[in-house]
Amino acid sequence: MNSEIKAMLLACEGRYPTKAEQALLRDWAAKLEGRLTALEDIRQREEAIIGQTIDEVLRAYPDFEKRYKDARQSCTRDMTLVLRYCAQAMLRNDTQYLEDSILTWMATILRGVGFTSQFVEDTYKTMLKTAMRELPPASAELLRPYLELCVVTLPGKSKGAS
Repeated sequence: MNSEIKAMLLACEGRYPTKAEQALLRDWAAKLEGRLTALEDIRQREEAIIGQTIDEVLRAYPDFEKRYKDARQSCTRDMTLVLRYCAQAMLRNDTQYLEDSILTWMATILRGVGFTSQFVEDTYKTMLKTAMRELPPASAELLRPYLELCVVTLPGKSKGAS
């Protein structure tokens, strides 16, 4: 559930939702059909988005496959997981869900494996670019903020770093 809606529903337990709270629910519900359509578009284009992203990243980093055993398979697994969580966060309309459910954990894993911040940033910028190209414009725009959050969060840079 969307964390803002969840908090609002908890806050109005034992009373009726205010007009503002009702408006929040109506706004969320009104946009649900578009998010469901985008979710299906992402599902249908997932293989293309992931495959093209990995191909482009491996062209940009030609020694990557030599240095990491099963690099393509691992990248496919990890990037698919991130894309699916982005889609779930988009459906929920909840960036906090994305951060809490995968981004913090994945950023730690990527640093632990030894990937540079620049490599991770380039990878997820490429995924963003590929998704924007592969998805219908309305679906791409709904997914964009979640992929942008990946680009900013997954490299694990400190807030003050550029």
